[in-house]
Amino acid sequence: MKKIVFLTLALIPINTAAEEIIKLTSGEWPPHLSMHLPEDGFAAAMVREAFLAVGITVNYGYYPWKRAYHIAKNGSSGWHGSVVWLYTDERAKSFYYSDPVITESGFLYYLTSKPIVWKSVEDLEGMVLGGTSHTVYKRLERAESQNILKIDRAGNYDVLFDRLLAKRIDAIPNIKSVADYYLYTRYSQKERDKVTYSPTAIETRVYHLILNKKDPNNQKYIERFNKGLKIIKENGTYDLLLHRLETGYFYQNH
Repeated sequence: MKKIVFLTLALIPINTAAEEIIKLTSGEWPPHLSMHLPEDGFAAAMVREAFLAVGITVNYGYYPWKRAYHIAKNGSSGWHGSVVWLYTDERAKSFYYSDPVITESGFLYYLTSKPIVWKSVEDLEGMVLGGTSHTVYKRLERAESQNILKIDRAGNYDVLFDRLLAKRIDAIPNIKSVADYYLYTRYSQKERDKVTYSPTAIETRVYHLILNKKDPNNQKYIERFNKGLKIIKENGTYDLLLHRLETGYFYQNH
């Protein structure tokens, strides 16, 4: 695994505050979303900057993921939506989806002492994969429904890596930025050396801002967000945030 270099970068606001306010729920998903990280994490910072680019300020509220979703869906107390979510047909009944905020490939993380070589899900027959209760694993869930493998959902990602190191599960599906965060902030070099990942990608995972369909203004807010996202990709703000992610800036707890 690559060495992560931690840089201390000044918390310089990229845009000034705006008068319009949008309220978004979130859960803990470092390094992308966390109340304990600089700028609330990479994804939160990107959503905030995209909205600021079109004159809107974001207020985040942190909850357990299941509650964050239902608060956003119901739209009570002025909540407009939530960050950041995979697309499902069921969710699309209640939410407008933005252009992609994060796009990453998912990989299987496993022990070097128990290597996994696979090209198709059939090669994973009989394995037990660790998952979280709030994460959608589309391809693997299809395989589970065909009794090819089992997804054992328990705990967050640090708990999953604990279970992997204890040999209670065979592998963990995860995107690299999140796996790197937990491995480099929660485990020793000796422990990290016991874990690797397969070069075979499970699937491309695309995460979006979602705004509920109950608020009549939210379709326009999605359009404005997409415009702001384009602006920050063109003016260098997105590249700056990506540099901060890649250099470990979003790994540093307050």
